[in-house]
Amino acid sequence: MRGKAELILLTVAVLGVGATNLHADDVVRRVKKAVAESTLDQPGTKPFHLKAVLAPSRERDNASGRSGTIEYWWKSPTEWRREVVCPGFHQIQVVNGDHIWQKNDGDYFPEWLRETAVALVDPIPNLPEVMKEMDTGEVKDMMGSTYIQWMIPSSNGQTPSWIGATVALNDGSGLLFYGGGFGWGAEYKDYRKFHGRMVGQIVSAGSPEVTAKVQTLEDLNETPGLFDAVAQGGDTHLLKTVLIGEAALRQNLQSIDNVNWPAVKDGPLEGAITANITVDRAGKVREVGPVVATNQALSDVARRQIEAMQFKPFLLNGEPVQVVSRVTLSYKTFRVQ
Repeated sequence: MRGKAELILLTVAVLGVGATNLHADDVVRRVKKAVAESTLDQPGTKPFHLKAVLAPSRERDNASGRSGTIEYWWKSPTEWRREVVCPGFHQIQVVNGDHIWQKNDGDYFPEWLRETAVALVDPIPNLPEVMKEMDTGEVKDMMGSTYIQWMIPSSNGQTPSWIGATVALNDGSGLLFYGGGFGWGAEYKDYRKFHGRMVGQIVSAGSPEVTAKVQTLEDLNETPGLFDAVAQGGDTHLLKTVLIGEAALRQNLQSIDNVNWPAVKDGPLEGAITANITVDRAGKVREVGPVVATNQALSDVARRQIEAMQFKPFLLNGEPVQVVSRVTLSYKTFRVQ
């Protein structure tokens, strides 16, 4: 989904549409209203049962393994159950007040699956923090939509880099049709009403992109034990994913090979390359998002370099966790003779 965000940024820039500062109160109000209308996981939502089926958005990605199901039984923000299934991973999680119960089959929760699961019920997680980021951006109008765009900085300590983030609203419906930033993002289609909420029935996320189609969205039929978060048989250690900055990521970097950058025909000879990455509890890089480079001819080399990185396990309260972060590489090369 990061690739789609960057494409949206590029398209709007090329078309040269008018831009204004984000501080316009009307735009801020519209974003908040759109999120409030389409967020299921919030106080006041009627208890629901939701099930979505996932598959690659494009036939060329059928071998990616990005398929499965996501199912929620939700009573309140502090009382819910979720089950996610994909090839190689199956998790059941129950939250009841301060108690969390998990059962995991597989040692790695794919980030594409986690982001899609969140997007189904919460289109812009941690909205107050995202609104602060958006305050540095621009508002652009294009083809009946309003785009709010900003840049998220990162650095390897030597060279700064940026990846674009976007929120896009449909001017006709006032609803969110795309949003993407660090650790979250999706595109929404086919909105339908559910007890005062407007819920996207088709949600696309990730790169390679996966599409989740909502098959069931109905009132919750609660059964005994559905929200039992102290049941026997749960895992001793919870599987958690934490978003961290690049500086914190690099504190655990154990090894990185020297890069022999190839000569290039065109583009800058020096610059930065960056990508979002997910590291598992053992410190292995498991997912690398689209590579953003000031010279895209070096993207494939950079991806192989990032995939080979090894980290010490990241600990939270003494327990290893998965982390989502950013990696920046500096490059210096020469022109093909």
